[in-house]
Amino acid sequence: MLPTHAPLMSLSDFLGAPLQPAYGRPHQPELHASPHKLQVYAAAVQEKRRAMQPGKRKRNRLFIQSDGKEHLGSALDRQPNRPFPGPPSGEGPPLRILPVGGLGEIGMNCMLVGVYDRYILIDAGLMFPDFSDLGMNKILPDTTFIAEWRDKIEAVVITHGHEDHIGALPWVIPALDPNTPIYGGAFTMQLVRRRLQEFNLFNEQRFHTFKMRDTFQAGPFEIQPLRVTHSIPDCCGLILRSEHGTIVHTGDWKIEEDPVDGQQFDRTVFEDIGREGATLFMSDSTNVLSPGRTVSEASVEQRIMQRVMGHQGKGRVIATQFASNIHRLAAVKKAADAANRRLCFVGMSLNTYLEAAHNVGMAPFDPRELIAVTDLDAHDPNEVMIVTTGSQAEPRAALCLASREASLNLKLSPTDLLLYSAKIIPGNDTKVMSMMNNVSALGVEIAMGASEGLHTSGHAYRDELEEVMKLVKPQHFLPVHGEYAFLTAHAQLAQDIGVKNTSVIRNGQMIGVHHRRNGNVVSTTGASVKGMQLLGEVKLRMLYNDGNKGTGSDEEMGIEERQQLAVEGIVVAAVDVVRGVSAGGPPQDPSSSSADVSSAARPSQLRAQIRVTTRAMWVDNGRLLEVLHKVSDAAVKRLPGDASLVAVERAVADAIRRGCKDFNQRRPDVIVIAHEMDPREGAAARASLLRRKTAQGIKQAQNQQNQRQQQQHQHLHQQQQQQQQHQVQQQLHQQRQQEEQQQVAGSSGDQAMEDSTPQPPAPKKRGRPRKSETTSDNDGGIVTGSDQAGTTGDAPAKRRGRPPKSASGQSSSPGQLSEASAEMLQQRTAANPRETATIGDDAAYD
Repeated sequence: MLPTHAPLMSLSDFLGAPLQPAYGRPHQPELHASPHKLQVYAAAVQEKRRAMQPGKRKRNRLFIQSDGKEHLGSALDRQPNRPFPGPPSGEGPPLRILPVGGLGEIGMNCMLVGVYDRYILIDAGLMFPDFSDLGMNKILPDTTFIAEWRDKIEAVVITHGHEDHIGALPWVIPALDPNTPIYGGAFTMQLVRRRLQEFNLFNEQRFHTFKMRDTFQAGPFEIQPLRVTHSIPDCCGLILRSEHGTIVHTGDWKIEEDPVDGQQFDRTVFEDIGREGATLFMSDSTNVLSPGRTVSEASVEQRIMQRVMGHQGKGRVIATQFASNIHRLAAVKKAADAANRRLCFVGMSLNTYLEAAHNVGMAPFDPRELIAVTDLDAHDPNEVMIVTTGSQAEPRAALCLASREASLNLKLSPTDLLLYSAKIIPGNDTKVMSMMNNVSALGVEIAMGASEGLHTSGHAYRDELEEVMKLVKPQHFLPVHGEYAFLTAHAQLAQDIGVKNTSVIRNGQMIGVHHRRNGNVVSTTGASVKGMQLLGEVKLRMLYNDGNKGTGSDEEMGIEERQQLAVEGIVVAAVDVVRGVSAGGPPQDPSSSSADVSSAARPSQLRAQIRVTTRAMWVDNGRLLEVLHKVSDAAVKRLPGDASLVAVERAVADAIRRGCKDFNQRRPDVIVIAHEMDPREGAAARASLLRRKTAQGIKQAQNQQNQRQQQQHQHLHQQQQQQQQHQVQQQLHQQRQQEEQQQVAGSSGDQAMEDSTPQPPAPKKRGRPRKSETTSDNDGGIVTGSDQAGTTGDAPAKRRGRPPKSASGQSSSPGQLSEASAEMLQQRTAANPRETATIGDDAAYD
C-alpha cells in the first residue's frame, strides 16, 4: 500500500512503464501490467483518497425519475359528473371526514378533514401491489379527485415518513394548488425533500417543519402535533382544534415503554385532551385483533445481541429488515460493536434513511463508520456484519438477488447466518418463502419467525388501543388504517369501552360530526342530531404506476389484459399475402343497365405464407402450431382474391381463436400482422376490390331504385282499386235507391188491380218456382203476358229456374201470359241474388 503521507503517484509511475500511444491514438495508453498489480494500485488509490479527506462521507446518488410532469400520466385528468359529496355550503354538521385512501385496506393513507367546505389533507401514501397487479410497482390514491377540488384543500400535514404515508406525494403535490403549504416533522421532511427532488417537485418555500407540541394554523384548524412511538423516528399524532370542536388523529402508533432513541410516548397530551373534550377520535386499527401489548424494541435488541454473539468465529452475520426502522439499525449496531464487527449496508435505501436521520441529528451512529460494499472481500468474515434490504423479496432488492446468485455485491456462503428481523407483509408470503428456500439451499443458517423474537410490530395491540381510548374519552369514534374487518372490530371495542357514537365508513364516504354539549344530544343550529351522519359518497378509483413513467387507471394500465396474458397466453401470426393473376376479362361499365357484380373481373384465390409463434402456452411438441397453421391457411383461402389486409387479419385471428379453443380450451390474446408479398399485386387487388365494390354499389342503387318504383306502382294500383271499389259502391247504392222507388210504385199499381179484380193470393212456395204453362220463345226464355204486351222488340233476358205458374195453378199457354205479382218477384229476387227483377220488366231465368 502507499503511505498516507506520500503524494499520489501516476499509474505509469506505479507500473514502471512510460505511456505509449496505442493504435495511433495518443490519449489511450498501452499498459503492460498484470491484473493483480492493477488491483493493488486501485485499492491503494482508494485508501489514499480516504486518508486525504478524512472528514468527508459518501453521499447517496440522487436518481432523477421525472422532470416534474412526465411521471403523472393521467393522474390529473378530471372525471366527468363527479360532484363533491356533502350538503350545500353552510349546511349539515360542521366537522367532516372524507377518506381518499387507507380505509378498508392496508396502506395508501390519505384523508380529507375539514370544517364545512375548508379542508386539510392528512398524509399522501401509496399501497404496494399484490401478485394480481402484474407489472405494477405502486398503487396511488385518486389524485384526479384531489386535482378537481384543489380549491377546497388549504394545507397538507404528514404524520411520519413511511411510504404508505408519503409515497404518493410526487402525484399529489402536482394535483394541489401551487401555493398549498406542506407540514411535517424534521426527519419526515428530510425524506419528503429527497423523494420530491427525484421528481423535480421540491420547493423550499412550500415545505414547513414543525416541532412536537408547538401549535400552528393550517386551513380551518389550529394544529398541535404530539409525540407517538412507532417503527420510524419523528412520528406524531395530530390534535385539530376549531370553533366547532376538536378532532384527534393518532397516525400510526404503539406505546413503547423503553424507546431506543429516548423519545417517549406522550401520554400527558392525551390525558389533557381527555379533560378538554374530544369531539372525534380517529385511531390506527392495524393490530386490533392482536390481544395484549406489543413487544418492546429493547427486547428485540437483546435477541439480536444473543444471536450475533452466538455466531462468533463461524462467519458473517447478515441481517435483513425494513430500511426505515432506524431503531432496529441502532440495535444491530450495538450488537456489531459488542462482537467487534464492522457494519456494512447493502441496499441504497438503508443509506438514504440513515443519511436523513443524520442530517437532523437522529441517527444512532455516524454513517462514516460503515465500510463500503466494495471492501467486503478485504475484511475477515468474522469481523463483518451486513445489513441488507429485500425482506419482502422485492425482485431487485439485494437479498433477493443474492438468493438467486445474481447480486454483484453480496455473495452468500454456507458459513453465513441470516437474521430475518422483519414481518412478512400479507400478500408477500409466497415470494418471501421462495426467497428463503433459495437462501437455505445455499447452505445459509436462517433465524426467522416469532419464536426468535427478532421483530416487533410498530402498531398498537388491543390493550394499548383500549388504554389510549380511555385517556381521550371521545364523544365520537371513527376507526382508520386497516382492513374493513379491523375497522369493525375496533368500533366494537370502542362501544365496549363506553363510546356510544361510533361509525365505520369506506373510502369515498363523507361523514359529519357535531360537537355535543351533553352526553346525548347537541343542538347548534336548532336541530337535534344523534350520532354521526353519512353526508354523501363519491366514487373513487385507484391509480397504478409501473415504477417508471406509466401512471393510470386499471383500464389504462391494462391490468386485466396482463392477467389474461399470464393465464391464457398470446399468439402472434405474421401473414405474407400472395395474390394471383386476375381471372376473367375487363369489367363492364358498372353504370350500364346490364352491369352486374359477376361481370366484374375477380382475382384468383388468395394464398399466404403464415408464421405463428406462441408465448405462455402449451404447444404439445409443436402440434398446436401445426393446427394454427392449418386453420389460418384455410381461413385465407376462403377469402376473395381482392380481400383487404384488414379482412385477412380478422379472418386469421378468428380462425386462431377457434383453433386454440378446440385444441386446449384456451382463449389467448391474438395478434395478426398481414402485409403484401408483392406491393404491386396488392395495389392491383385494391383496384379490383374498388371496382367490385363500385359495381356492387351501383347494382344496389339500381335495385333500390327498382324497389322504389315497384312500391310507387303498387301504391298507385291500390289507389285505383280503392277508387273503383268506391265507384261500384256508389252505383250499387244508387241502384238500391232506384229499386226501392220502383218497388213503391209497383206496390201501388198491384193494389189498384187487386181492388178492381179480386184474385186469391198466390201460394207461398219454397225453393225454385215451378215451370209455368207459358210459351217459350226461340231463345228458351219464358215471357209473361204483360211482358208480351209491353215488348218493344228487345230480347228478354235469360234466367235460370222454372217460370211461375198462373193463378189457376196451370201453366200459361203461349197465347195466355199472366202477370207476375210483387210477392212472386220478391221470391225470384231472393232465389237469384245476382239479378234484381222489377215489376213491369221481363223476368227471365237462364
